[in-house]
Amino acid sequence: MNIKVKDVIMQQNKKFKIKTPKQVFEKARIGDKRLDKRLVKTVECITQNARASILSALPTRMDAKAVYNLLSNNKFSPEKLSDAILKSAMEDVAGTVLFIEDTTDINLKGHIKTEDLGYSCAHSLGIQTHSVIAVKPCGTPLCLVAQYHDTRPEKKSSLKKHQKDALPIEDKESYRFIKPIEDIAAQLPKTVHPVFIADREGDMYELFDRANKKNIDFVVRAYQNRNTETDEKVLAQIRRTKPKITMTVDIARNPAKNIPARTAEIEIAYCSIVVTKPCKSKNPELPNSMALNVVRISEIGVSDNKKIEWILLTSLPINDEESVKQIMNYYIQRWKIERFHYVLKSGCNAEKIQQRTYEKIKAVLLIYSVIAMYIMTITYLARTSPDTPCDEYFDIITWKTLYVVTHRKHPPGKPYSIAEAVKYIGELGSYKRNPSDGPPGLKSVWKGLFILYKFIELDAARALKR
Repeated sequence: MNIKVKDVIMQQNKKFKIKTPKQVFEKARIGDKRLDKRLVKTVECITQNARASILSALPTRMDAKAVYNLLSNNKFSPEKLSDAILKSAMEDVAGTVLFIEDTTDINLKGHIKTEDLGYSCAHSLGIQTHSVIAVKPCGTPLCLVAQYHDTRPEKKSSLKKHQKDALPIEDKESYRFIKPIEDIAAQLPKTVHPVFIADREGDMYELFDRANKKNIDFVVRAYQNRNTETDEKVLAQIRRTKPKITMTVDIARNPAKNIPARTAEIEIAYCSIVVTKPCKSKNPELPNSMALNVVRISEIGVSDNKKIEWILLTSLPINDEESVKQIMNYYIQRWKIERFHYVLKSGCNAEKIQQRTYEKIKAVLLIYSVIAMYIMTITYLARTSPDTPCDEYFDIITWKTLYVVTHRKHPPGKPYSIAEAVKYIGELGSYKRNPSDGPPGLKSVWKGLFILYKFIELDAARALKR
């Protein structure tokens, strides 16, 4: 059976409305209407040139000074921005939604004098940034849902391993994978079926327990070789389970490891198990055992050091082949958060933030993160809903200016499709349109968007001089 991921995407896609970064923060309530308006104006200006410093992104020095005053105001806090982001996200989600979470380090090694800033790792000053993004099962990114920040007071913890193990889960860094379940579950609309997706860092007995208690499903890649009620380890049991599905899939290229795209033969085995509570856990509130489903996806005909092997732990049912394939396709979407980190760091220059306190850096980081998600959403939407009219996502000035800039002639009377719009944006960002290139990538889209906004800004300036 030959199934391509892009075919699954097209079949499962549903239409939805994108919010611009400005719209996400329009309902933020700082405690002063003037500050609320200043925030919206700031976000709008930064969106148009997220790669620049605040001083360069704002129209005048007075505007930049107003932003610095906003960030320094006692009424302003990153938590209020987080509340606005979560509230906006809950308005955008419906049906089955994948909540994909992961952590990245924001390296701020040059911030030696930044107030309250610690270490993101043993080698550098910085912030551990844990983000949760919402993605539709078809693969279209929806929005940033939540973001958590942490900075270590010292390069390396002085605690021994047994002392770390004895800490309550709430005091461990790994709690960042559990906290979103608590926060998001409290505000989820009843119409949403949430599925949390995490890589191996999320393989925690406490996470499975909290998710079960909140009635939230999950798909987590296995890291711990857990004990089961039959005294057989999880990995041994799933690896001896006979595969029931064989299929062909397209594997995307991995630029980080310089691995090209390829077609792979895979086999899928699955079974139900009952895992037992970790021996080292001292928490009496954790159940002594819990039922999990396990799915193993393994590449055929490739040496062990090069083949793909995913072992997934999930609360989702494995009643038939289709439900198992769905679990695999859900986990495939986890790659979207890696692309989000790429846009955040490379597209929005998050590691070049120039604020001088930890709290201000967190606030600016949240704004950049919403912008990064907007860039991702329009890029992937052009692939999953190519025929959607572009005026659902761009105002009339934006889409008409885009057409004039790329075609050097008057724009059409009716809006063109979102796929065409993203293609034109990509052309501004050096997308070559070669037949083998595929659709525009994230880099060409963010470069093209910032160039387009610059053209719109210049036209506005000319209009004022007339």
